[in-house]
Amino acid sequence: MLQIKNTGINFGGVKALDNVNFDVPYGRITALIGPNGAGKTTLFNIITGFLKSNTGEIFFENENITNAQPYQIFTKGISRTFQNLNLISELSLKENLLLGIIGKDNPSAVKSILRLNGKYWKRVEKKIDYCMEITGISEWCDKKTDEVPYGILKYLEIARAIINEPKTLLLDEPAAGLNNVEKENLMELIKFLISKNMTIFMVEHDMNFVSNLADNVICLNYGKVIANGSYRDIRNNEEVIKAYLGDSDA
Repeated sequence: MLQIKNTGINFGGVKALDNVNFDVPYGRITALIGPNGAGKTTLFNIITGFLKSNTGEIFFENENITNAQPYQIFTKGISRTFQNLNLISELSLKENLLLGIIGKDNPSAVKSILRLNGKYWKRVEKKIDYCMEITGISEWCDKKTDEVPYGILKYLEIARAIINEPKTLLLDEPAAGLNNVEKENLMELIKFLISKNMTIFMVEHDMNFVSNLADNVICLNYGKVIANGSYRDIRNNEEVIKAYLGDSDA
């Protein structure tokens, strides 16, 4: 279980997150919603170690990971995607996926590893092929990232996040920019990952997407949790309607 306890952070005197408390239960789909600027991605960055909170603690499987570095959090079983796709245009989709194994800080190592023979590479290649297959991008494997549709790149980002079989996957606006067919396929992929005992915690603006997937929904507004419950409960919550669902720009 992922636990967020009394978490807060200030930017220039402005409270981006204010005493945030909730749990992300094991094996379920939890959605984090709220208007732009509510603090959703900031919270993701704190959970994954890219930002340090001013107050509060983060626990994962009863271990305090508040001060852990991103690579340490990753090795404990938390992986994530990003709103802005963190891909390398000079590499093929397959090579970008390999970065999920060796780390994106050393992309030059990809070419060397791809030339390796033996059992190690066969295991790596099998894992890459599997992730490309379940995300539906196998036919694009040798294409560069600027040669494929945007939706394929979104699936690639997810494939790279799951290649090391994380226990908990954080998805930052996974449905953004996808057409209806791609969204349907993504919903099926997320359900498949849940069936493999992965926990999903996602930031999402598409309420239809959320309503079809989420077991639990948390709403942030101005850095505070204003609602926490089922989608039905959230949909009928007056504070949520005012802050987010009633916002025509949401």
